[in-house]
Order: sequence, then structure tokens, then C-alpha cells
Amino acid sequence: MLTRSKETENHEDTSLSEEESLEKEQSELVPLLTGGKLKSYQIKGVKWLISLWQNGLNGILADQMGLGKTIQTIGFLAHLKGNGLHGPYLVVAPLSTLSNWVNEFSRFAPSVNAIIYHGDMKQRNEIRSKYMPRSIGPKFPIIVTSYEIALSDSKKYLRHYNWKYLVVDEGHRLKNSKCKLLKELKRLPIENKLLLTGTPLQNNLAELWTLLNFILPDIFQSHDEFESWFDLSGKTNGEALKEELEEKRRAQVVAKLHAILRPFLLRRMKADVEQMLPRKKEIILYATLTEHQKNFQDHLINKTLEGYLREKVDTGRGMKGKLNNLMIQLRKNCNHPDLLESAFDGSWFYPPVEQIVEQCGKFRLLDKLLNRLFELEHKVLIFSQWTKILDIMDYYFSERGYEVCRIDGSVKLDERKRQIQEFNDVNSNYRIFLLSTRAGGLGINLTAADTCILYDSDWNPQMDLQAMDRCHRIGQTKPVHVYRLATAQSVEGRILKRAFSKLKLEHVVIGKGQFHQERMKSNAMVDVEEEDILGLLRDEETAEDKLIQTDISDEDLERVLDRSDLIGCPVDDKENDAPVGSFPLKGPGWEVVIPTATGGMLSTLSS
Repeated sequence: MLTRSKETENHEDTSLSEEESLEKEQSELVPLLTGGKLKSYQIKGVKWLISLWQNGLNGILADQMGLGKTIQTIGFLAHLKGNGLHGPYLVVAPLSTLSNWVNEFSRFAPSVNAIIYHGDMKQRNEIRSKYMPRSIGPKFPIIVTSYEIALSDSKKYLRHYNWKYLVVDEGHRLKNSKCKLLKELKRLPIENKLLLTGTPLQNNLAELWTLLNFILPDIFQSHDEFESWFDLSGKTNGEALKEELEEKRRAQVVAKLHAILRPFLLRRMKADVEQMLPRKKEIILYATLTEHQKNFQDHLINKTLEGYLREKVDTGRGMKGKLNNLMIQLRKNCNHPDLLESAFDGSWFYPPVEQIVEQCGKFRLLDKLLNRLFELEHKVLIFSQWTKILDIMDYYFSERGYEVCRIDGSVKLDERKRQIQEFNDVNSNYRIFLLSTRAGGLGINLTAADTCILYDSDWNPQMDLQAMDRCHRIGQTKPVHVYRLATAQSVEGRILKRAFSKLKLEHVVIGKGQFHQERMKSNAMVDVEEEDILGLLRDEETAEDKLIQTDISDEDLERVLDRSDLIGCPVDDKENDAPVGSFPLKGPGWEVVIPTATGGMLSTLSS
């Protein structure tokens, strides 16, 4: 601790301009970082990481996605290396981002060695014998590995090193206290830990406690004790009074949360620090169900779809399974009825492209939207949670003669790296990148695209926020449009409505007793859920819903695609992102999402 706290006397030189003083500060703080200039808030981030280390604490760097958490971490590790601490250092990150980590090291701190520890058993043995001796010297590289390899190699090999620092990128991967990776990482001898995550608080306090318990087990020992700090319940009579107290309690919880987290968590929002970043607008576009889909939906609700499909398309080779989960089947029907049909069909081939487009309302809308976007020469990211939907899109684009890049869970590391490089190349022919929300939505940089289409929405809103920020991040030079496709007057339209009402609360579901860990669901609950789903479908719609949830006309689509309102100075009025007198916020077939205080409960937390 004594050696850690040697602070240099800092004499401010008043004659330097702001830019020069930043450069001087950077060269003193991280002399090894020679490949680029840090922004002022990034230097503050590096200083914060250094002060944590000097005080022997671990922390969570939770800057909003796209503000350069990677570069701040590289700066910090370069500072430690420059001070003669050779490590070893371990970075555990999602598979898609490994090559990016190593590229950023070689670009910004060329004198710091970093290697990817990945591959099959034989390749990893080679890497260990060649680059990872048991004695740690100045040549020992920074080890960058994926969650899966960290999980499989921690017991046998990684535990033989006394790690100086462990960095977990997309740290919310550890939010489940029963997660195997979490247990394995806890077994490694590690001096200090750092989590990087743009979405630190996802669903409930139990998940936040798991992260805090991982980085500071001495302080956050007991989950029950942690929850008891937030148990602000009291008995009340009368609904109005109850609601008022509920609001007060929420405010207390947030205030308390901030007080506890402030020393260990640094979070900055794009709006506060990155003035030069182009603006982003999210628009929900509605598509109506086709007759084909309506027919399927009626059969699903009456539980007769299996019989109908067996009669109509069964060739003897199809699935003999059951369509059990009603919610999933209804969502499949919204995304594309072929997902239900193909299971019974048993054919290896897709129907003709025209049929693929005509069968599904959302696909027709996608077809129309993409035709216009390509005419306007935009590059597009398309996200879906279902790889089967990505397969259908792949087929559709190949028939239409477009080249596509694609990342889902099954794509290998080298292939991911090559596709990301090619897509970001200005001269490449690739205009479309298909990504699965969970595999492709984390940590990768695709700023060549300025349009993001969410073909379906995730139950966890943070996942969709992660997806959008693949293109809305540092390095983006054009205004960004996010189109969220939804099927009107279907289970989707209503789920979205509920999800957004949850989001309005604080981008996080923290009401309804979710401070307490969820109990195991009883069978009675399952029945209620099915009733709820059917209730969702039978819900009476307001006149406004009926107006908005319909197909969008070509003229309106033209107006929605116009980005001129995002160019120029941001308007002070936070409620409405578009300048006054321009395009209305909602109309037949579209709805602009009014940005809530992003970052939810933690948005006002800045160290």
C-alpha cells in the first residue's frame, strides 16, 4: 500500500491550452499509451481506476455503452506496466470482442504485449508453453480469453498463476449467483478485479448483489443482509396513501443504492460527456398480421394448430412434437409463420422468396424498409433473437443477390473478426449485418452502420439497448435510426406496450416485490400465466392503439426515414428529441420512442 500511494506533486501549468494540458497529463499518467489521445472523461476514468487500485479496492466501470471502457482499461493496465508491475493480467471477454481487445492494445499501447488465449486443446498448450512461463517478467503478455475457455481452463491451468488483475468485460455475464463461470473465477488467486459493463443493473437487486459480492466479498457477504438494507416496507391503509409511500420508498431505495455504490462504481452517460456524438432516434414500426398469420393465431388460441398443420403439410418426415409454450408459439407466428410450419413440413427447402415475404406482415415491412434504406445508401444491422429467423433472412438476401455478414453463437472467432473488419471497411460491398441479439449484441464495434433494425424485442430491455449501441458509439459520424419492428394488435404489440411502461419506471423492473428473489413458480402460476397471455390478446384496445397499430403508408415511411431533424444542435427540451414543428411523434403505423432517463436507477450516479 505504501508503494501504491506515492503521488506525484501536481503543479498546474496555467499557460497550456486545455488540449495541451490533457496531452501532458496523459503522457505523465500513461506514457506507454502512445497510439491515440484520451478524452478528458477517459483520463478521469483511468485516474479513478488508479485510485481504486491505490486503495486496494475492486470496482465496476459502468460507463454507458460506446464511451470507450476498453481504452480506459488499456490505459490503466499500461499505467501499471509502466510502473514496473508486470502482471500477470487476465481479461475475460465475449468471444466476438477478443480480436478487438488485442487490436486496441496493439493500436494504443504497442509496447504492451497482449495475446488471445483461445483455440483447441493443442493450440492452447502451445500458447502456454510459448508465451506463458510460470515466472512473470516484463515480457509476460496480457492474456485475453473468452468466457468458455476461462471456464474450462481455470481449474487445470489458470490457477497456477497469481493474477494481479482480472478484468471481466461485459461483466453482467456474472449476474446470476449460480453461474458456473462466477464460481470458477472465484477459485483463481486474484489480487484485484474490475468489471466492465454498460448495463450494470439489469432486473433486480439480487443480480446487482451477485456482482458486488464478486468484486468485494468482504463487504457484501450476505445477500439477505443486502436486501434488508432496502426493505423499506411499512403497513398502510388506503390506495392513494399506499402509492405515495411506494413512490417515497422507491426514491429512498435509489438514494440508498447510490450511497452504497458510489465508491465502487463509475458511470457516465453519453449525453453528459460525449457532446460530439451524433444523435439517435428510436422508432417503432407496426406491421399487421397477414391472413395466413391470423389463421395460425386463431388455431393457436383454440389449441388446434397441431392437427391443422399435420393435415395440411405433414409429409411423414416432420416433427411429432407438441406446441407447448403458447407465448413462444404466438411470438414465432408474429416473427414468421414458417417457424411453425417448417417443424411439421420436413422439407429441406424454403418456400419461394415471394411466399416468404407475403406470408408475414413483419417481413413485408422489412422488405419495404430495406429497399428504401439501400436506395439511400445506408448500412444496416439487423438483430433477431431467433437464429432460425436469421436463416430465413440469409436465404432471402441470397435470393435477392445481397452479400451479408452474420454473427450468431455458432460462428467461429476468426470468422467473426474477418466479418467485422470487412463490414467496417468503407469500400466493402457488405450493406447488411445479421446478428443474434445475445451473441452479436455485446461489445463489438460496427460504426460503419448508421441504421439498426430490431426484428423482435427482447424481454430484457437492456439487451436491446446493448444491440443499438453497436453502431451508436464513439466513432459514429452520422445520425443513427433504430427501427423496432412489432406486429400490430398481436401479443407482440401488447408485450411492447407493457415493456415500455416498465421502462418508463426506470429501464429496470424493480417494483412488484422484486427486491426479494423470485420464488419457484408453482403449477398454479403457470396456469395464471397462460390466462394472462390470452388476456393480453383479448385486451380491449384504445382508439389510439387502433390508429397507431396498422400498416404504415409509403408517404409516412418516407417521412419516418428522414434524418434531417437529427442534424444540428441537440434541442434542450428533453421530452421531444425532434425540433418543434417537424414530424409528429406517432401516427398510423409508427411511434417515436421518447427517450426516458437512460440508464435507469444509476443514471444520476456519477462519482
